[in-house]
Amino acid sequence: MEPPIRTIRLLIIDDHQMVRDGIRVMLESRENFLRFDIDEAENGEIAVRKILKKDFDVVLIDYQLPGMNGPETLQKIRLYKKDIKVLALSNYDEFSYVRSMINEGANGYILKNIEPSQLIHAIESVLAGKPYYSNEVAVKLIDSAKSSDKIPANEKSNLSNRELEILKMIALEMTNDEIAK
Repeated sequence: MEPPIRTIRLLIIDDHQMVRDGIRVMLESRENFLRFDIDEAENGEIAVRKILKKDFDVVLIDYQLPGMNGPETLQKIRLYKKDIKVLALSNYDEFSYVRSMINEGANGYILKNIEPSQLIHAIESVLAGKPYYSNEVAVKLIDSAKSSDKIPANEKSNLSNRELEILKMIALEMTNDEIAK
């Protein structure tokens, strides 16, 4: 007997309809073991209203949004739903963008060039309570941590030593099992 298909309630916050449609099609085409109940918002204000009315398991949020940007939207979301899992989804891999999303409580940061299987893996990782970063983002976080000795204390990364270790292993493309060992 096959295990039951798990349904994940997902909110996609992106101002581009084509991006939202693409993510929806990508996820719905892979519904072998997971089913997605997907809702959408084109800006932060609409997203916050939806989050107040409905419980979501995961939020995918773009950095660049009209009105409130991604970090501002995430800050408001965290006021109401502290435990919701959030993946930042962006074209921007600059450290300042990544840092601002992490500082506001993002559980991971992925780039829009992600493969469908990686997106699903990212969603499953944050649902399991593990941070997830695209390889390019992980490398930037590691580089930043390495150079943090040169950065004033108020500008240092908020990542723990363990998170930095995990990021290094992710950047080396180790599997979850390898990282766990």
